Amino acid sequence: MLATIDAFITPTRTRVAAYVLLAIYLATTAVWLMTTHHLMDGFHQPLGGDFIIFYSASSMTLHGHAAAAFDPKALLAVQRAIIPGIRPGLEWCYPPTFQLLIAPLALAPFPLAYALFVAATLAPFLMLISMIVPGRGVLGMSCAFPGTFPNAWQGQNGFITTSLFGGGLLLIDRRPWLAGALLGLLVYKPQFGVLLPVLLIGTGRWKATLSAALSGGVFIALSALILGLAPWLAFFRTLPEVSVALASGQLPWSKMASVFVAARWLGADTPTAYGLQIVTAIVIAAATLVAWRRPGDLGLKVGLAALAAFLMSPYSFNYDLVLLAVPIAVTAAFGRDHDLPVGTKSFLLLAAFTPVLFLGIAKTTHLQLMPAAILICYGALFRCAWTQGPAWRRVPLCAGATDALV
Repeated sequence: MLATIDAFITPTRTRVAAYVLLAIYLATTAVWLMTTHHLMDGFHQPLGGDFIIFYSASSMTLHGHAAAAFDPKALLAVQRAIIPGIRPGLEWCYPPTFQLLIAPLALAPFPLAYALFVAATLAPFLMLISMIVPGRGVLGMSCAFPGTFPNAWQGQNGFITTSLFGGGLLLIDRRPWLAGALLGLLVYKPQFGVLLPVLLIGTGRWKATLSAALSGGVFIALSALILGLAPWLAFFRTLPEVSVALASGQLPWSKMASVFVAARWLGADTPTAYGLQIVTAIVIAAATLVAWRRPGDLGLKVGLAALAAFLMSPYSFNYDLVLLAVPIAVTAAFGRDHDLPVGTKSFLLLAAFTPVLFLGIAKTTHLQLMPAAILICYGALFRCAWTQGPAWRRVPLCAGATDALV
């Protein structure tokens, strides 16, 4: 069965399917925009979905009230000044590092800021994927990836996370100082950086480790220097509230791709769900470190790390699944010159549609299958990385990269 599906997945069929998906996305986007009035769409959601949170936090920061962004009532008042019909519930819980990064957004009118934010964050994402898998139609397929448009529609930061995480790890051997600098910037979304010290220290990549520490430290220091300490104090005060919201289901579990949420929806109590999350994180971190310490293709290792980042965090959303483009792309690049184990293409196809396929299932059945799909993909990629011999040469991951295995 898997062999049949693998054989059906050819480059030509993949390109055709990508263009069909892209046409559907563009048509959907056109209808969505045409049904939007006074910055509210036909579903009574703000234009750009979550982007209103970023924009309102930016506005408050520019007016010298950065810490007030963590006050739900104050934030809602600013949001309603921008979009009067907005409903309560969109709150700010990012660290001040991200607040500093997006501070300029409110200098532009809301619709223009939304368009500029999506374009500016999409560009490095497309550049990253095209460097991993150079060739005809790659940009179209990157745009057609089922995680791309949902992230763009929501005005979220999945493109930023993917570019920093994937770009940093892919440059880890060729440009360790630059790689570390990119990885350090992930302090804006720290739940996706938990694995990085394990990999960097565990594999003795000291230049990248030092660079990441300096980059992250400088980013934090700049945010404290420019915005003050009040936003940081407010951020840490909100963490217990976010934890309670996560455990109680106040956050949209249907959009959350974590083992914790899957366990809670299956009836596990909070301590048991956290226990399963911690065990999963430990096992996945150990397995990923073992794979990274073995001789093998760096791209496959980076793909494993991207999948592991999801499985280790209890707090991840469907828009973060843009990061799945990295394991799909590196495996596609590797598969150009090497035979992939049976089932690898099938499982990657499953991963590709995870951002949209399992969202509807979760909403209707209260069964969260996203982490299961990611775990299956992790197993397929781990098998692919494990079974390759030390004699393999690395598929070029960036333009001009022809390094031997590490």
